[in-house]
Amino acid sequence: MYDVNTKRIDQVLTYMSSMLDVLDRLKARGAEAVLADEVAVLAMERALHLSIEGIVDVGNALIDGFIMRDPGSYADIVEILRDEQVITGEQARVLTGVTEFRKHLVNDYTAVPGKEMYALVNEALPALRQFAPAVRDYLEKELF
Repeated sequence: MYDVNTKRIDQVLTYMSSMLDVLDRLKARGAEAVLADEVAVLAMERALHLSIEGIVDVGNALIDGFIMRDPGSYADIVEILRDEQVITGEQARVLTGVTEFRKHLVNDYTAVPGKEMYALVNEALPALRQFAPAVRDYLEKELF
């Protein structure tokens, strides 16, 4: 049988949901207002970063627990989830773009492109919101 840490996955998905709530509130303020407010930009950076880490952590937990192929990159984690039908092809396309933005938040953090980040959040929020239900549906189907 599979050894999937469902408790940890649920904990991460729940926290990720709270980060998506922050992104929703910031998005509602509009790009101009957010980008003019240093604290709002920092909040968006942090909430997006933690959302990305959530995707990676949950993806790795699923990959390890269900003994899927080993990923070679963060984007590959998303592709494996698509290949294993955890998420759809369209969700994978959007989430790959999100995970690729991680390098700005982690490596190039002194010069995060704010307009690009805001546009990414604006585009990706629906797919990010679909991630937790997709994972939970997959777990339900595979474990019970």
